[in-house]
Amino acid sequence: MREGLPAAGAFLEFGVVRPFPADAERLFVLGETDYCTPFAAVGNLVLLDGTTGEVFLDNGGPRRDLLASDLTALAALVREVEAVAEAARRPEALDGRRGPAVVAEVVAGAERRMRAIDPGLFGDGARAGATPPAHWGTALLVHALGWGALPGGPDGPAYEVGPELVAELAALTDEDDGPGRVHRFRPEHLPSALVHEPTRRLLTEVGLPLGGAMFGVCDEPLATMGEAYPEYFDGEEDRPYQRDFIALGDWPTDLTIALDGATGRLELPDWYDDGQPEAYLNRDLSALLYALWTYERLRAEWDRWDYGRGRDTWAVFDPQSLLSTVVDRLVEAVDPEAFASPGCSWRLLAEDGHMGGLLG
Repeated sequence: MREGLPAAGAFLEFGVVRPFPADAERLFVLGETDYCTPFAAVGNLVLLDGTTGEVFLDNGGPRRDLLASDLTALAALVREVEAVAEAARRPEALDGRRGPAVVAEVVAGAERRMRAIDPGLFGDGARAGATPPAHWGTALLVHALGWGALPGGPDGPAYEVGPELVAELAALTDEDDGPGRVHRFRPEHLPSALVHEPTRRLLTEVGLPLGGAMFGVCDEPLATMGEAYPEYFDGEEDRPYQRDFIALGDWPTDLTIALDGATGRLELPDWYDDGQPEAYLNRDLSALLYALWTYERLRAEWDRWDYGRGRDTWAVFDPQSLLSTVVDRLVEAVDPEAFASPGCSWRLLAEDGHMGGLLG
């Protein structure tokens, strides 16, 4: 029955087939989701109907969500979703094109192939207003975000972030739900201390999003931390070297991002004299922007299913559960050092129980 099924893929985990206790004559447990609904200890079960061959998501309730029309389709759908993530890791894929438009292109292509794999499951899913199948759309979107940007070269930025990504980030973070605004800096308004050329090009040619709640850009012309905040550099500060860093923008908990003009590294000050957060924020500005874009795309999808819309759409599948499970690992994958220790700001935000983590 399990020929062709991987051990795991597309946020599903498969194990030894066993009878489903509630209906041992007809249903068999293939595995479970690797995400859990709130207050659940384990993921939803993936069940095979031994009579019809259909595969379902089950949470022990009276209703189930159809996951695939048969095992062959299930295996092919898992492979299709995983192929999206695998291809994104190959720089030569799609001739190296990356960005939000490529993400949309990749998703649309995968959706066409998935409908062809299992037309019984997807049915009229392409029709406006039709209920999409459970699980697959969210899983596909999560993997497709790897197409946002390519890693930079050895002497370049961490990521090759393009204007389209920053424009979309600006739209995602516009508090007035508008198209967003992007600010490109004039070269003459950049401090002479900013000699890191990839960062200079990003600021002048690509720009920064304006108006976001999580990251706010400082006024132009940019000043050093010592010039902008002399009260914090009185000779007793714990990170005196940041005096000559550039004050780039606002960060949660009333902090300011300090840019090392020589290396492009982004740090945070210790303004509360408690050693937290640790200094390291991100490797450079491109890593911060890609991490923010990844987070904001997931947050936008979270908001789409807020206020119980997922429960109104499916009997079992909860897209917010999948999103809350993957958000930390996706943001961490952009810049692993930003999560390397408990005192790193990104990790503190992710593990803030009062705020509910990154997606809240």
